[in-house]
Amino acid sequence: MFLPGINIRLYPSLEAVMSTALRAFLLVLVAILTLAVNVVAQPTIVNFDFGAVPIVCAGTGCAYQGPVFRCQFPYPMQDFNSDPRFGWTLSFAKGVVTGNAGLTGPNSAFDPPSFNGLPFTQAVLLQNTGGSILQAVPGFTAGTYTLSFYLGSRAFWGDQVVEALIDGMVIGTWALTSGTPFTLVTAPFTVTTDGTHTVEFRGAKFPPDQTAFLSYVV
Repeated sequence: MFLPGINIRLYPSLEAVMSTALRAFLLVLVAILTLAVNVVAQPTIVNFDFGAVPIVCAGTGCAYQGPVFRCQFPYPMQDFNSDPRFGWTLSFAKGVVTGNAGLTGPNSAFDPPSFNGLPFTQAVLLQNTGGSILQAVPGFTAGTYTLSFYLGSRAFWGDQVVEALIDGMVIGTWALTSGTPFTLVTAPFTVTTDGTHTVEFRGAKFPPDQTAFLSYVV
């Protein structure tokens, strides 16, 4: 005779437990989905270590950006820009020693700093005023970020000035002296809109033949 009463008393209690558990599950699910959306939305630089496209000119270990392929030093060329894996756009100055940009590996004819112990095996070279590299990076949300990368200079003729820019605005400037080893540097910046913003690096010293190198851009 007490069974109906017992069932009536237990049901609200079970309902409360189920509701609490369901609410907790939903809160966890929302948190996971929010985290997943945030992870997907984070800006990600393609080919951040410049290693996605190997330098073909093994004899020189370096190459300028150029529309034709050739390995003859002092103007070896390779069309990095046309490879979809590359992700960046390098400037091209038709072999004239002004505004050139390209890639180098360790111990190349460009005499870059030592790569030993560093998390990359290729770096971009920025030679003289106008040597530049840029990438349009999606996934930003309005806010403050920190750009970091390794920066070094040529053993000789390495008194280069390097600028980092976001959407054409300079966010950091580094004046190097010849023989500067690869060093991790940072530059804080703020974007006021969501979406895609352009990350750029450029050389700003001319003349003569000043060259800097950078890699591992995150």
